[in-house]
Amino acid sequence: MARTAIIGAGLAGLVVAHGLQDAHDVTVFEKSRGTGGRMATRYADHLEFDHGAQFFTARSKAFRKYLFPLVSAGVVADWPARFAEFQGSELVSTRSWNESYAHYVGVPRMNAVGKWLARDLHVVLDTTVASMSRREGRWTLYDSSNTLLGQFEWVVLTVPAPQSAELAGLSTALGSYAAATQMQSCFALMLGMETPPDLQWQAALVRDADISWISLNSSKPGRPATTTFVVHSTNAWADAHIDDPTAAVRSYMLEQFSSVTGIDVSRLAHIDLHRWRFANLPRQDGPACLVDPDRNIAACGDWFIRGRVEAAFSSAVALLKSIDDHL
Repeated sequence: MARTAIIGAGLAGLVVAHGLQDAHDVTVFEKSRGTGGRMATRYADHLEFDHGAQFFTARSKAFRKYLFPLVSAGVVADWPARFAEFQGSELVSTRSWNESYAHYVGVPRMNAVGKWLARDLHVVLDTTVASMSRREGRWTLYDSSNTLLGQFEWVVLTVPAPQSAELAGLSTALGSYAAATQMQSCFALMLGMETPPDLQWQAALVRDADISWISLNSSKPGRPATTTFVVHSTNAWADAHIDDPTAAVRSYMLEQFSSVTGIDVSRLAHIDLHRWRFANLPRQDGPACLVDPDRNIAACGDWFIRGRVEAAFSSAVALLKSIDDHL
């Protein structure tokens, strides 16, 4: 079996790992403490926040089929939210969200999806692959302390485009393609309250403001009986302020949240902030993945298609087919 390193344990990396594990000796490296990538959950005492991906849809038949065992296992469920649209601080409309298709979430929290998919894989957490070199047909991987992580015949990059570019090298076709892909950032504001507010909605899209999304996170299925909100900034505002002091970003986003919802922020019992440097990107016109069979390196992820959970799956499936064609 070919030893294969997959860098990144988000959805794309986990899908690729499952697809290769029968014919490859697969090791998945993940820099964070958990799997799932942006399908992530933050904990604070008795509070929980899905601070990355808020939900996901399944437009393609292939993704719906893939999700079926997760739905059957209770790991994924539909979120039947009441959906609102705001124009600035003006509530424009509310409606039932799931009239056309399901809006899925992980249960009992978003990171349950990654945990379920990783349960029979060899995943090395808390490990950053900082560099790699190729010699005599093998890739040698090192961590941030220059400690040897192992040698592999194949490397699959499923991390965001800037990180893929750095690892692959700008002199390579894969690296230069990744470097040219501009990803957008986002701030996630996490709020906890002792008593629930009186709202007509559980999920809201906000236009003409510097926040773009508000969810009553605790309204999702299987969540604890607490009141929690997740607020996302617009990508444009985050890009312009990504290195601003945390206190300043938090204060401004609280003002925006209060202006839209009418909620008195002095009632908040918990406030936290997360910076997603590589959170999103618009629809791309290029390939769904890249495979270099001469150097045994490949890359996939949502950044090849668009910033959606289903895009990560579709890119991973395309990569598996492409690698299979070269084996």
